[in-house]
Amino acid sequence: MFALIGGKANKEIIGNKIEKELVKLTNKEKPTILYCPYAAKDIEKSNLKFKALIRDINVDIIFLSFKNINQFEQLLQKSDILYIGGGISDDLVKIFKEYKLDIILKRHLDDNIIFAGSSAGAMLYTLRSMGDKYMFSDNYHNYNYKMVDCLNFLNITICPHYQNEDLICYNDEIKNYNLVSFGIEEDSAIVIDGKMFYSIKEESTSMAFYFNNKDYKMTYLKEKKIYEEDFCIRS
Repeated sequence: MFALIGGKANKEIIGNKIEKELVKLTNKEKPTILYCPYAAKDIEKSNLKFKALIRDINVDIIFLSFKNINQFEQLLQKSDILYIGGGISDDLVKIFKEYKLDIILKRHLDDNIIFAGSSAGAMLYTLRSMGDKYMFSDNYHNYNYKMVDCLNFLNITICPHYQNEDLICYNDEIKNYNLVSFGIEEDSAIVIDGKMFYSIKEESTSMAFYFNNKDYKMTYLKEKKIYEEDFCIRS
């Protein structure tokens, strides 16, 4: 099962409805989350933000670092949820390939683990998705978003932070790939379980959208409504 989160909005009070829903899906009283901060420029800051995010959820947390990176497989096998934080997607993909974490993940895709990620962490699981490493801004708009080659566990593309109006460029970009695609706003998530998918939203104003790979029609996803699609999970 995969949970692709479009990012967490930068708010003073952090909501964690999505994370609570993921914990419920484990069917465990106190599940273990393996948190991966490798996309972040400041790993310690990323860890502190995640601690604040799950402050009132009954879980055990294991934090990945570069000191225990060689224990990744053993730590993954102890975990119910792998949660990969946000940051720079290009750097995250590079680390996973450099340390062969992608090979380890591939071995465990059929395990009873929820593979979750926020922003860059969500992109990691896909074939190709919209990143912002090379984005720059003027006083009005953001420019130079680029599609990033990811690990291709899910044969889809996504665009996190889709509430940004300049990311309308994604709607045309996806026509180059002939893939099912998703635009996922901050504080929204897409849960993919086999050929079934649905959205979870932190607030009613959060949105997520589905694009088919035929005419690329844009469909608004109602929360918790079940949709079906063959994502060709690479196992």
